[in-house]
Amino acid sequence: MHWHLHLCILFPSNRKPFFKLTQSLTLQSLFYAVRYSNNRGIMRKKWWIIIAIVILILVVLFLGKSCGKKKQTEKVTPTETETYTVKRGDISSRIEITGEVQPEVVVSLKSKVSGKIVKFYAGENDYVTSGQIIADIEPDYNQANTLFNTKAMLQKAEMNLKNARKELADKTILLQKQFISQEEYNKTSDALKEAEIEYAQASSQYEMIRDLDVPGKVTHVYATASGVVIERNINEGEMVQSSLTSFGEGTVIMKIADLNKMIVKSNINEVDISKFKLNQIAEITLDALPYEQYKGRVIKIAPQAIIENNAKVFPIEINLNASGKIVKPGMTANVTILADSRKNVLVIPIRAVFSNDLNQDIVYLVTETKISDTKTNPKSKEKTSSDTNSVATPVKLGTNDLLQVEVIEGLKEGDIILLNEPLTNNNKMFM
Repeated sequence: MHWHLHLCILFPSNRKPFFKLTQSLTLQSLFYAVRYSNNRGIMRKKWWIIIAIVILILVVLFLGKSCGKKKQTEKVTPTETETYTVKRGDISSRIEITGEVQPEVVVSLKSKVSGKIVKFYAGENDYVTSGQIIADIEPDYNQANTLFNTKAMLQKAEMNLKNARKELADKTILLQKQFISQEEYNKTSDALKEAEIEYAQASSQYEMIRDLDVPGKVTHVYATASGVVIERNINEGEMVQSSLTSFGEGTVIMKIADLNKMIVKSNINEVDISKFKLNQIAEITLDALPYEQYKGRVIKIAPQAIIENNAKVFPIEINLNASGKIVKPGMTANVTILADSRKNVLVIPIRAVFSNDLNQDIVYLVTETKISDTKTNPKSKEKTSSDTNSVATPVKLGTNDLLQVEVIEGLKEGDIILLNEPLTNNNKMFM
């Protein structure tokens, strides 16, 4: 049978031009065979060659005709249409997003003075406590001059205050003995008040830089929070800018984070943000730890959108029941949000929903069916012949789980709808 099939493919004899070509080749082959034999004078000895060629061509013609008959006898079965009977069921909406693991609290540490980093006392992955010395900075000329002037103003104000108090005490004695007038005493009293105001002002300015006034040529930088150093982009010998100047925001020396409280940050498109609510339960897996399962809840939804890749998105945060000893900042997280759940509602396959020219959700409701051969499977789907009448029916949809969708209006239990779009309609499938 195999050689029969190959010959059928190679020599399709169901076409008339092929027969004419085959007959022409047969005569030509016979003519050249006889001519060849005559020229050599051995026609009697090579006659069997001619017979073999003729028999081979006849066999090819016969097999070609049989293949053509088989192709002509094939029948095309009519296309069947799938339908679905509307019924009630339960449906749970699940939203899948991706995000990035980050510490809940991150503190950016900056210096109060501009200058050169002389020495670091902590590096990345080190744990520091609030108030701990992090680095030493050698102030630049302007910063050093500011420190000197501020300290000098305080010392001057302190001296003036001391002298004003002594002056008022002396004038008080003189006034009692009536050696001076009341007017002169009042001027001394006012001078003391001015000295007190100047001292208070100088003290306030000095308090702002008290931590910087240390013996020697360097000033200290202190940690403002407890946690792990997760980032340090400055090395010893590099210059930093003060955070107290009006020329910039200051140089971030390092970032300190509390790795005991981790969250997942993600940006949600404005089209889907209405599906998210605070305290929704989340199931979390990490690409770096595929066999670990984590739980969480939505703890923050931004009130205002931001622009990301020319699209409006809303940042959200989901807490994570894992510490930084296992889960590291920057890991990719796959989050499944358990959204709305519906019990005993009308549900249909989502692939049975289409849209019309008015951008309405529609289904094709079967109004009349001539069933010639019906097969029902456990999922309540039926296969009927293509002789089915249907009408496009607008529907109002609710929650979906990416496979099924809730029907709020437009259908009732027991209705039969098409699962595929009629060939005469050009509507697009609902997504």
